[in-house]
Amino acid sequence: MAHEALSNSSALLVTGLKKSYGGLAATRDVTLDIAAGHVHAIIGPNGAGKTTLLSLLSGALAADAGEIFLFGEAMHDRAEQSRVSAGLARSFQITSVFDELTVLENLQVAVQRRQHVSYGFFHSSAQDKEAKDTALSVARRVGLEKFAHQLSSQLSHGARRRLDVGLAIACKPRVLLMDEPMAGMGHEESGEMIALIQSLKQELTVVLVEHDMDAVFALADRITVLVQGAVLATGSVDEIRNNAEVKLAYLGEEEEDGDGDGEKMQEETQ
Repeated sequence: MAHEALSNSSALLVTGLKKSYGGLAATRDVTLDIAAGHVHAIIGPNGAGKTTLLSLLSGALAADAGEIFLFGEAMHDRAEQSRVSAGLARSFQITSVFDELTVLENLQVAVQRRQHVSYGFFHSSAQDKEAKDTALSVARRVGLEKFAHQLSSQLSHGARRRLDVGLAIACKPRVLLMDEPMAGMGHEESGEMIALIQSLKQELTVVLVEHDMDAVFALADRITVLVQGAVLATGSVDEIRNNAEVKLAYLGEEEEDGDGDGEKMQEETQ
């Protein structure tokens, strides 16, 4: 049954999410209401609990307490694969990239995983025309069509990141969890990833953990700031930029002159 508090525009509702390791609280009563069709960024310094939060949402980690609803459907009592099947997927960790396979073959494996198809050997699945056509469509979607028959081990860092996104898209998620997609990228590659994420908003909801604050400000409809496992603030880009508590947490007591907030905040969160 749908959660009564869920609004019609919500894609993901999280209430009272907790996770501790011994006496250390990784997440403390995290509550989020993420609107459908939005890019919702999660930011915070190292140790704030961002990656732990994504792991709890995806099912890779079991929460100590709290509830997770995907379009009103309870996810908190489901295993990771069941959440994927329901449409809650995590890029970069949802499935491994096989270096010995081509881009197209990797995407076929992801498509078959979604379809719960099991093959004894990969080559026996090559006859699955529907999976191959879907995989090719995904390769085109993430800008890797011209590399479709190239071994994944030969891809550039940026192209490999786009393949990671493609592997998640192949599972047809309704909400996509993305963990630092711009990590290690140069300016041009980051620009390509930003454009890809912007285009995804037409199809699904994105929960984005990212240190690159310029990318966050360019992409996010809403931003949640985590500090020591708890939500410090949630708001629009302008609200977060101008929030006194966020400024104190990231920028110290002295405010920067000019337009350096993005760069300074990025330095503080890395």
